[in-house]
Amino acid sequence: MPSDGRVRESSVGTQLQGQTHRFSLRGQLCLRRVHLGQQGPRVACGVQASPSFDERAGMSHEPDMSESPKDPVLEIVQPFIDVVRAPRALWGINLAYVIEGMVYFGMLGYLTIHFSSYVFRGVERADEWSHAMVMVLTSGITLAMFFLGFVADKWGVRFALIGAFVLLLLGRVLISGAPTIFGLTPQGVGSPLHWVTMAGIGLVIIGYGMYQPAAYAAVRQFTTPKTAAMGFAMLYALMNLGGWLPSFAFLLRDERYLGLGITGVYWIYTAFTLLALICTVVILTPGTVRDAIARAKAETAALEAEKPHAPQNAEVGSAKPDVGAPSEWQTEAWASAPWPPLHLWVFVILVLAAAYWRMPVQYKMHAVGIIAAVWLLLVLIPDSRRYIARHPLADAKFFYFIFALIPVQTLFTYNWLVLPQYISRAFEGWIGRYFEIASNANPILIFFLVPIITALTQKAKVYNMMIVGTLVMAAPAFLLAIGPYWWTLFGYIFIMTVGEAMWQPRFLQYAAEIAPEGRTGAYMGVAQLPWFLTKMLVPLLYSGWMMDRYCPAEGPKNTQFMWFVFGCIAICSTILLILARGWIGKDFKTKAG
Repeated sequence: MPSDGRVRESSVGTQLQGQTHRFSLRGQLCLRRVHLGQQGPRVACGVQASPSFDERAGMSHEPDMSESPKDPVLEIVQPFIDVVRAPRALWGINLAYVIEGMVYFGMLGYLTIHFSSYVFRGVERADEWSHAMVMVLTSGITLAMFFLGFVADKWGVRFALIGAFVLLLLGRVLISGAPTIFGLTPQGVGSPLHWVTMAGIGLVIIGYGMYQPAAYAAVRQFTTPKTAAMGFAMLYALMNLGGWLPSFAFLLRDERYLGLGITGVYWIYTAFTLLALICTVVILTPGTVRDAIARAKAETAALEAEKPHAPQNAEVGSAKPDVGAPSEWQTEAWASAPWPPLHLWVFVILVLAAAYWRMPVQYKMHAVGIIAAVWLLLVLIPDSRRYIARHPLADAKFFYFIFALIPVQTLFTYNWLVLPQYISRAFEGWIGRYFEIASNANPILIFFLVPIITALTQKAKVYNMMIVGTLVMAAPAFLLAIGPYWWTLFGYIFIMTVGEAMWQPRFLQYAAEIAPEGRTGAYMGVAQLPWFLTKMLVPLLYSGWMMDRYCPAEGPKNTQFMWFVFGCIAICSTILLILARGWIGKDFKTKAG
């Protein structure tokens, strides 16, 4: 799942400054799929199919896109083989990671239903409120990772992982216990039940802000350049496996089976959080961590020693930057940077309009005034104006490209905001009753489809893949506009996932291609901003309102029109990319593989 934000810059992942654009398609997709905002763009999430830990043949830390296509079957199977062969330290990460993936995605999939049908029971526009509360969780995790990624670096990965699980456990106890052991009843917005639930969500946000960066930092510390790709590929595989396991939660929830209801299933997930904490404490002992880090450092040093070194008197490629020279930030060119370009002013105006439209009447002018004042202050202060003028978003092509993809990315957010409620309300029979099966199908499909589609599109041009992929992803929304039938639902899920696998990995590839020399990391980080905005804006602007109006829990429904609107929104990305083909498309120099 989307994958969830992600501009944290730490030692967690592969440094991108100055690197080329050659990333594994699966690795790039992983950056987005931890949709909670989970990992920063500098995390090397899983590079191409990699050797097992037992294999001693060296491999490039930066795979060459020109090499022959990888075997799709090997890409699918190898991570699970590597899980079995992994040393104890990585088992301590992997076992807890798959458990936490199941718990997070399982609770997230129920969250809009939990708020709408219980916490906000009887509240007018309950779906709007529930979607806004879910937005707090998903967007909050993104922000928390930005600020809390340092914990693993400062106090060690074991401390960060255990601390994160403690916070996640306490938060989920509050969420699960609010309507049960605390005996709180639905009394509307601002009720004790609401506030206790949100307090639990707050702890989960802080916990995840520590956990996700720490997990990737641990993999990097426990592996060498030769085995890092395998380590991150394992996390990718386990993340998808964990995201798919909630498909079977209906066995716990539904009254025909255990009949625990959503709050009961939440307690089961809370118990699994405790299990993940115990696994981390028991398997990832201080000695295990020290030994794993020491072994990885020793093997890395041995690999470095085996590398041929360039002669010291070499004239080509031996020049080093003059550390005493002023950086480009201190040059006259930087000092004379122009004012922010026109498209940034237009963007701010649109933000002001959105704030005025969606804020309550009594807060409209306050919100607009604060946003406008902050922007004017930033552009009037010389230093901040120069920073804005040089920011990656000041690049008109880059700005257009990443924001043109926001419409199609709205489909990602529907996986947890819309699909669970829509399927349970609009479908009769087993599909609606066991809505978890369909709403959680995306992770397992994307895992199998990415290597297959990557192999089939190895020689395709990147920009063409972006256009075709966004079209394929957006088009099936119009299937659901036909009506809530089993074939339209599963057609939507499968075709949308195919489209995702076609274009999503190429997104970050372009961000790296267009970046000026030495600024790849900055561009990669900013490329994630639209995804963060999508997670925030979709529930704030329309998803809850659309559900209340066209797919309410009770009363007549018009889901056909709702999905027609969703399809029209998503297809805008394809149209925008086609319109800009002559302007932006010429900058794509590489093929998709």
